Amino acid sequence: MARSVNRITLIGNVGRDPDIQQTKNGTKVAHFSVATNRRVQGGAEGEERTDWHRLTLWNKQAQFAEDYVQTGDRIYVDGRLEYDSYERDGVVIPTAEIHVREVVMLNSKSAAIDLALDEAA
Repeated sequence: MARSVNRITLIGNVGRDPDIQQTKNGTKVAHFSVATNRRVQGGAEGEERTDWHRLTLWNKQAQFAEDYVQTGDRIYVDGRLEYDSYERDGVVIPTAEIHVREVVMLNSKSAAIDLALDEAA
């Protein structure tokens, strides 16, 4: 079988505070959205479009998101894209979310947090 790659890298702004939950076996999971902007091809000069991405973080990354990530923060994320679906009122609704492998805070106020975490490790 040939090797394949499923990798997503984003730099954007957090759209809402993380929603923190725990699975039945106690694993922590965080969900939140990140907005990225792009120029529209063929649109008016300077016209941009905002794309929203749903992120999922597990375990220690979920704890990090709970402790430090807030609406409006600028972050870098690296992860993989996963597709799923759910049913609502008899209609199957497809979903796509990014399961995060790495998250880095890019805000100036967060630089001190990242530094403190690095020094503690």
